[in-house]
Amino acid sequence: TAHIVCLLIMGEKPALIELSYYGIKLERKPVSGSTGISDIIVYASGPAVNIVFAGLLFGFYPENEKITTAAAISFCTGIFNLLPCRPLDGGNILYAVLCRNTTEERADKICFGVLCAVLLPMASAGFAAALRFGNFSLCLASVYIAAVSFFDKKEKGSIKL
Repeated sequence: TAHIVCLLIMGEKPALIELSYYGIKLERKPVSGSTGISDIIVYASGPAVNIVFAGLLFGFYPENEKITTAAAISFCTGIFNLLPCRPLDGGNILYAVLCRNTTEERADKICFGVLCAVLLPMASAGFAAALRFGNFSLCLASVYIAAVSFFDKKEKGSIKL
């Protein structure tokens, strides 16, 4: 929701919002003279809202265990979404920054390298956690990110949220 609200604040209306098994695709109308800054702002708005919301909950209800648990979940969601893996907001921010300084093809290659550099240790840690503690969440997150990255189709004028 933060991404859509951010777009509306910037004076844009989404051309299409599509829900799928791997996320939400928000299609924007092409903006002439765009430098990619608006993409960075839109991508950053989601994790920013998670982190700010967590801070507010921690600040106003530090003694309430259920609310601090909700705050911790919101904070972790925001931080997780900042991972520099392309289907996540952090990866899309990285791509938008790279596209400002290099070609899309080169930005794609760099993002793929960063994705591998993040996913391999993440999947290894997830596998170790699954074996040692029976917690498969990091394994599942790694598989999800890898699958979405693999099946993701690039479309001009689209933002994957």
